[in-house]
Amino acid sequence: MPPGGGEGPAAGGMGGDALPPRGLGDILSAAFTIYKAHALQLIVIVAIIVVPLQFISSLLGDVVFKADTKTVDTLGTSIQVIEPRSLGIVWLSILVGAIIAVIITAMLQAAVLRAAAQATIGDPVDATESYKFGFRKVGSVIWLSILVGLVTLSIMILGVALAFAVKALGILVILAGVVFAVWASVSLSASIPVLVVEDKRGTEAMKRSWNLVKGDFWHVLGTLIVAGLIVGVVSGIFTALGGSNWILGWIFGSIGRIITAPFTALVAVLLYLDLRARKEGLTASTLRGELRTGG
Repeated sequence: MPPGGGEGPAAGGMGGDALPPRGLGDILSAAFTIYKAHALQLIVIVAIIVVPLQFISSLLGDVVFKADTKTVDTLGTSIQVIEPRSLGIVWLSILVGAIIAVIITAMLQAAVLRAAAQATIGDPVDATESYKFGFRKVGSVIWLSILVGLVTLSIMILGVALAFAVKALGILVILAGVVFAVWASVSLSASIPVLVVEDKRGTEAMKRSWNLVKGDFWHVLGTLIVAGLIVGVVSGIFTALGGSNWILGWIFGSIGRIITAPFTALVAVLLYLDLRARKEGLTASTLRGELRTGG
């Protein structure tokens, strides 16, 4: 039993023992198992913010800023012509959409990642407490996300510059930029979990992520790709069900995000914990203590 007593064993029988290193299949399997055990709590946490903000996003994109159409008769045939919006309207739509996306992402990452970390060690998941934590961390998450984005973009530009320097032309220049961007993105992929669990912020969280991923790049990349494909397929199905109707788009878009966000968070947390288990012999009791002091 972990120090303090009264707390049951963690999901998967971890208890207070060292967390086991996991391969790709083990991480995905554990994510599905933990999701099933805590589905209601995790879905509620996501739905609280996704439903209203997805509604606003759909309303703005498909109604308020939707391009006008008019019917034109051409050679006896009536056709629908889309009238382009002004540049100002387009930029306003992009800005509003970006702000909403940033809020959704930051709030969900902070709240859901913490809930997912608690679920992995069998602790109770509480929506209210998760969102209290999310509100406290939202600014730090946004700032860290900006830093990660800037670093990734800078490294991509550096990759293109190096490709030009060695006189690589055409598609090789693009490939160089993509390779460097993927490398940076994967190396920094644990930054937000580090912030949520260990309360390390800004560049400190980025350095921590870089050191954790070092030596396990392909393991991290493969896990992220497979999890991304699963989420992409599920989201795509719900998006297609919404069709062109903005109300149906909002409903099915919300359902898709509500279903996939907890799984994404669980994979991110399990991958981060796996890296620590491989390098540091992390225990469930240590993780539990970090979650208590980091909030």
